[in-house]
Amino acid sequence: MAMTSFVFDDRTIKAIESLKETFGVKTNAAVIRRALALAQVVAEQADDKHSILLVGKDEPIRVNLA
Repeated sequence: MAMTSFVFDDRTIKAIESLKETFGVKTNAAVIRRALALAQVVAEQADDKHSILLVGKDEPIRVNLA
């Protein structure tokens, strides 16, 4: 497996730390793998206007991917 390094700003580092807890993982790499997998699913489900409707615990939210 190839090794790649990234430089993140403070905001992104905080987001990654929060997602470690949310995803139940211990490494930045695991967060990035899960985030990319989620992004792939979202991209595949987007409509012809490049948007999706997220339905969760609160009111539905339309997200524009473009």
